[in-house]
Amino acid sequence: MEINQYMGMFLEESREHLQTLNRCLLELETQPDNLSVLDEIFRSAHTIKGMSATMGFTTVAELTHEMENILDMLRKAQIKADHIIIDVLFKCVDTLEQLVECITNNQECSEDIRPLVSTLQALASGQAGFEAAATLAAVAEDSPVQSMLALDEVDTKIIYTAQNQGMQAYEVIVSLKEGCLLKSARAYMVMRTLEELGEVIKSVPPVEDLERENFDLKFQVVLISDREPDKIRDAVMSISEVEKTDILPYAKITLDKKPRLGIAESKPKLTAEPPKENIEHSAVQSALADKKIKSGQSVRVDIERLDTLLNLVGELVINKTRLEQIGLTHRLNDLAETIELMDRITTDLQAVVMKVRMVPVGQVFNRFPRMVRDLSRDLKKEVNLIIQGEETELDRTVIDELGDPLVHLLRNAIDHGIETPAERQAKGKNPVGEIKLIARHEGNNVIILVEDDGRGINPDVIKRKAVDKQLITQAEADKMDSSEVVNLLFLPGFSTAETITDVSGRGVGMDAVKTKIEALGGMVDIETKINEGSKFKIRLPLTLAIIQALLVKVHAEIYAIPLSSIDSTINITPADIKTIQNQEVILLRGQIIPIIRLAEKLGVPQIPNDTHEELFVVIVHMGSQRAGIIVDTLIGQQEIVIKSLGKLLAGIKVIAGATILGNGQVALILDVGSIIQ
Repeated sequence: MEINQYMGMFLEESREHLQTLNRCLLELETQPDNLSVLDEIFRSAHTIKGMSATMGFTTVAELTHEMENILDMLRKAQIKADHIIIDVLFKCVDTLEQLVECITNNQECSEDIRPLVSTLQALASGQAGFEAAATLAAVAEDSPVQSMLALDEVDTKIIYTAQNQGMQAYEVIVSLKEGCLLKSARAYMVMRTLEELGEVIKSVPPVEDLERENFDLKFQVVLISDREPDKIRDAVMSISEVEKTDILPYAKITLDKKPRLGIAESKPKLTAEPPKENIEHSAVQSALADKKIKSGQSVRVDIERLDTLLNLVGELVINKTRLEQIGLTHRLNDLAETIELMDRITTDLQAVVMKVRMVPVGQVFNRFPRMVRDLSRDLKKEVNLIIQGEETELDRTVIDELGDPLVHLLRNAIDHGIETPAERQAKGKNPVGEIKLIARHEGNNVIILVEDDGRGINPDVIKRKAVDKQLITQAEADKMDSSEVVNLLFLPGFSTAETITDVSGRGVGMDAVKTKIEALGGMVDIETKINEGSKFKIRLPLTLAIIQALLVKVHAEIYAIPLSSIDSTINITPADIKTIQNQEVILLRGQIIPIIRLAEKLGVPQIPNDTHEELFVVIVHMGSQRAGIIVDTLIGQQEIVIKSLGKLLAGIKVIAGATILGNGQVALILDVGSIIQ
C-alpha cells in the first residue's frame, strides 16, 4: 500500500480527533459521570490508535492503547475521573499533539512516552493516592526523567519492608545550577534535608564521591519516607543553587521481583460478559451513529484548488465587466441581455465559491478552553471562559491567521486583566473571573470580541510606562485623551508588566496582534473601565477576494473605495469647510466630520477649482471613527476583484491592493482604515 497518499488525510483527521479529545476532557472534568462524553473520548482515541497503527506510527498507537485501558475503566465505573486521571489524560493529548507535529514536519521526535505509559499502567492497576500523584509529577516535566539506579537485593528488601509498614520509597533526582561553586556543600545540605524527611538508603554517586565533588551537577538518592512528594520537592528546592528536583516513586513490590519506578505489579483483570440487553442497546446506538454519519456527506478539498477556483471566478468577473463596457460603448442590446444573464450566473457562482471557502470560527475557538484552563491554574486564578457565535463563518485564509492574535489577547486577559480570587472578593466581585469570546456578523464584516471583567487598563500607568520607555515625551502624554493613551499598548516594545514571565512582559504581544489584524484588512479597538474590565474588538472583512466598491476619480486616476466602509456620498461647497485645531471639518447632521483631501494624501497634482464649485465627499467609517474624503468625480458602484500589489509595493499603507477595470485599466483600492488614522 502506498502510505504517502494517505498521509494528509491521517494528519488532518488526527488533529480533528485531538481537538475533540481536548474539548471532551474539559467537559469530563466538570461532569465526571457523563457517559456520553466518555464514549466520545473513547471513540476519538480508538480512531487515532487504528489510523496510526495502519500508517505504521507505533509510538502513537501504543500511547492511545494505554489511554483506552483507562477510558474503558472509567466507562465501567471501575475508577473515578478525579483530577489526577484528568491531568494524566491531558498530558497524553499534549504528547500525542507533539508526536503528530513531528510526523507533519517529518522529524525524529524526542518525546519519550515511557514514563507516561508507566503512569497509565500504574493507574490502571489500582495505584492511588499520593503515589499516583507522585508518578504524575515525574511525568509532568518538559523532559521525562528516567531512573539511573540499579538496586540490589538488600535495597529491595528494605523497600519491601518499608512499604508494608505504610511508607513509600522514592528516587530523588537532584540537579544543581550551572556554575555552582560549592557542589559538595550543596549535596551535603540536600542529604541532611532528606535525612530529616526520612531514611536515605542509597545514593549515586556514593556519599564519599559527593563529599569530594566527584560528580557533575546531578545525583540520585533513594529515600524511604511517609511524606508526600510535593513536600519532599519543596524542601529540596528551598536549598539555594538547586535548579531542579524530580521525585520518582517505586510501585508496590514483592520480594521475588525488583521494584519498578511508577509501575505497580500487574493484577489479574476480572472480566464479565455484559448482559444481552446491553449488547443489543449498544448495537442500536452504533447503527444510529452510522446512519447519522452517512447522512451528511462531505469531500475534502485541498485549499490550493479552492484558491485556483476563486482566481478563475475573479477573472470571469473582470471579463464580465469588460463585456458590459463594450455593450455600453457600442449600444448592443442583444449583448446587454446576455450580459445580464451572465451577471446572475457569475454572482451565484461567486457566492457558492465564497461559501465553500467559509469556515466556522469555532475551529479556532475550540482550542482556547484548554489553554485558559491550564494558564489559569498556573497563575492560581479561577476563570470561566464563555464562547458565543462559534458558528459564525469567515474566509479560510483569515481563519488560519486568526489563532495567534486571539492567543495573545486571551493570555493578556488572564494575566493582566483577571485578578486573583482574593483580590476579586475584596472588590466585591465573584471570585471566579469571566472572559467572553464572541463572534458575530456586522454588515460585510465579522466582529470578534474578547471581554473580561477584570481590573481594566489604567491610562495613567500606560502614560508613565510610555514616557519611561521614551516611546513618547511627557508633553505628548499630557495632550492625550484616555482612548489615545490606551492605544499606546499597540506600540512595539510596550508592556505594563513589571517582570518578564513565560506569559507576558516582553512587549511583543499587542504589537503582533495589531500587525496581524491589519495584514488581514481588519482593525482592533479597545474599550476599558478601571475595575470593570476591558473589551478588545476585532473587525475583519468577510472575504478578501471579490468586493463591491465605489469608483472615484482624482485628477486622471481612478481609485476604488470598498462599499462596506462607505456611509454616504454628499456634495458640499468650499464654504462648508471649517478649520478646528488645524484640521478641516464639516458639520453633517449635527456631527463634526474631519475632512481628508485625497489628492493631498496621495500627492496627486490638483486642478485649481472655482471657489464656488461643488465638491464630492465620500463619508467613510472604520469602527466608531468617521471621515469625509474629498474626490474630483464619483464614477459609480462596481464589483471588483482584489489583486495583490506584490512584495515590491507591499509596504504602502494607504493602498490595500489593485483591481482591473472593464477597459483593462488598473485602479488602486484604498485602505480606509489607514487613511482615517
